[in-house]
Amino acid sequence: MRTISFRALLIISSLLLLLIFFGMTLYSLSERQSLFQQQLERKADALQQSFELTLHEQENKMVLLASMIAADPVVQELFYHGSRMVLIEGGGKGGEEASRLRQSLFDRVAPAWQQMQEQHALRQLHFHLPPAKSYLRVHAPDHFGDDLSSVRPIIVNTNHTGKPQTGFEIGRVYSGIRGVTPVWYTRQDGSLAHTGALEAGASVDSVLTRLASMLDAELALLLSRSHVERTVWDAFKPEPVSACDCYIEATTSNQITQWLQRSALSFDGLTQQADAQILSWEGRVYSLARFPLQDYSSRAENSAQSPAGIIIGWQDITELWHKERRSQQLLILVTTGAYILTQLLLLLLLRRLRQMMQQHVNAAAAEAEQAQRQLNSLLSDSPVVTYSLRIPGTSLDYISPNCTHLLGYHPEHIIGDNNWWIEHIHPHDREHVRQTLDWTQWPAKGIRRRYRLQHNNGQWRWIEDRCRASRSADGVQMLNGVLLDVTAQHRAEEALKESERSLRRAQRIGAVGSWEYHFADQSLTWSEETYRIFSVTPEQTPDYALFISRVHPDDRELVDSAWHGAMQGERYDLEHRILAGGEVRWVREMADFEHDEAGVLRATGMVQDITSQKLREQELHRLATSDALTGLANRRYFMERLEQERARAVRFNTRCGLMMIDLDHFKQINDQFGHATGDRVLKAFAETATAQLRQIDIIGRIGGEEFAVLLPGTDLAGTEVLAERLRLAVEAISLADIESLQVTTSIGITVITASDHEVDTPLSRADKAVYAAKGNGRNRTEISD
Repeated sequence: MRTISFRALLIISSLLLLLIFFGMTLYSLSERQSLFQQQLERKADALQQSFELTLHEQENKMVLLASMIAADPVVQELFYHGSRMVLIEGGGKGGEEASRLRQSLFDRVAPAWQQMQEQHALRQLHFHLPPAKSYLRVHAPDHFGDDLSSVRPIIVNTNHTGKPQTGFEIGRVYSGIRGVTPVWYTRQDGSLAHTGALEAGASVDSVLTRLASMLDAELALLLSRSHVERTVWDAFKPEPVSACDCYIEATTSNQITQWLQRSALSFDGLTQQADAQILSWEGRVYSLARFPLQDYSSRAENSAQSPAGIIIGWQDITELWHKERRSQQLLILVTTGAYILTQLLLLLLLRRLRQMMQQHVNAAAAEAEQAQRQLNSLLSDSPVVTYSLRIPGTSLDYISPNCTHLLGYHPEHIIGDNNWWIEHIHPHDREHVRQTLDWTQWPAKGIRRRYRLQHNNGQWRWIEDRCRASRSADGVQMLNGVLLDVTAQHRAEEALKESERSLRRAQRIGAVGSWEYHFADQSLTWSEETYRIFSVTPEQTPDYALFISRVHPDDRELVDSAWHGAMQGERYDLEHRILAGGEVRWVREMADFEHDEAGVLRATGMVQDITSQKLREQELHRLATSDALTGLANRRYFMERLEQERARAVRFNTRCGLMMIDLDHFKQINDQFGHATGDRVLKAFAETATAQLRQIDIIGRIGGEEFAVLLPGTDLAGTEVLAERLRLAVEAISLADIESLQVTTSIGITVITASDHEVDTPLSRADKAVYAAKGNGRNRTEISD
């Protein structure tokens, strides 16, 4: 068996090593091929950049040549008058005078045209009228008058913008690199008139020839057949290459013609591919680079349409290609040799490893036997009892020997008994335990369950059973667990729960809740009674924002100030209102803020619902400060407020109006209609007077039918106006069942000033004014001296 296992390991290792080396070889070859391809692509990029730079240089040269001719004043004048004569003679090609001026223009530029042909390989010189009407083709003087607006956008844009334009474009006669400049004529008054445009063009041949010598490569320009045939006049069209459906506009080698005619390359294939390409041809290997040549219209509009042509460059890389192939073959040979050497070393290593493994197995077996003896010794003294059983089932396969200390039974009395476990569970706990028997619903980490087991001495012990299902090495589903005696812990937990229940009952009876705030994580915990006081459901997580939102808006600044003061070491003890369940409640809060060197750690406090107490206090205050019959301030309270206003007037030099009011003939009302009617009159007066006053004004009953009013911030004139308004309102009082009853008042007014050092002083002045009102016929207002 051991020999077969070793051979299997050897075979697997050999196959794995073969796969590794095979993969490494493929990867290395792929990397070399990728590097070779990148080298070709860099050359292709360099070719494209060189072409674009040379093309840009040639375009600038064309604009410069055109500008030199357009700057000639004679040329400007002949072109200007010729363009006007074309219009005068009916448009089109014009008449005789236009023809004469055209010939004069040709004669003027012919020497420069000849020189530019020889020195700068100029192929085209063309005058255009706006927007793109041919006026004179210097290179083909017999062809003029045609409208090029639809095929020559570079001319249209130059005449439209009045600015020079450059680019490659296919024309009626030639295709080439264009430079177009506007032609201006200076009138006699000094103003400029735009006449048209002058175009200078050169073939791409010059650019390709120059690059071929610089880069040691061959180049060609292929034009799309559709682009050429919709623009060039038939008389000037070159012969197309039928096999590729394209025109060879320019080339430095006829080799491209052979490739296209024999279908080694195709125009569509060159258009679709963009990377560097390898071409094998007649025993030689060539690298091909191609990139699109956008005409002026596509480049100006950033159009996505097909290019007008393709620039192709190629180099003979036969020697470089064969050198790369030899390098790849050498890599394969080196890798194969390394594989064979590594395979021999692996064989020797496995043999040695087999010997070492056998030694380790023997040593591990001895250590395992020693560990089992130590484990049995530890378990005999451990409070933790371990067990295992096959599931489904209730018969234990193993339980540690220390079960004797926990349950009073030896392992042999428990192992193999299907009913022992269930029979020794407390009857009240059996149903709970049966509900946990479906181990397929357990989480991966197992479960914890607590129940009572009967000791051999008849006592019940609380057991915590921690168990988890797992599969053994032979595929059997096992339940492994530990049993802990938690009787003392359970009793302590029950006592704690009872203590908490008692605390909750006490808090509910006394309407006192508790809370604790931890500043480190800004967490707030509330007792059950605190939730009830604030009318917050336990599902809501309390925090300081929730607490402050329940505080009455008028008290929030007070509470927030007290909270931050307590954080600085001040005492936190205050009464305030809260909004709970749609009603206003009064609470008292006290808290202890625990500090250390770093700051506040936590705050522990209580909150008590004192709404009933506050309502009683408010009712007592109302009874102590108000008149029982009219509800107005009684004499004692009114005198307190009078003293406050007098002190304010002395301190701040403010004014406060004071009225003394006496009901006229009130004794006769009592005598004639009875005291009940008199009480009705007093109440009616109180309601009428209150309605005429502001909220800040204070009215009090200081005698039987005598009243007084404080008007803070009101001067004498304002007091007189209010007194007269009040007198008229009282005069309008009527009782529906006593039509003959007439209620009037005599009012005396004065103003409390800083010179009043006693409350009796302004009262005396107002009282004298009342007597004056009565002496002057009653139902009137008098001002004190």
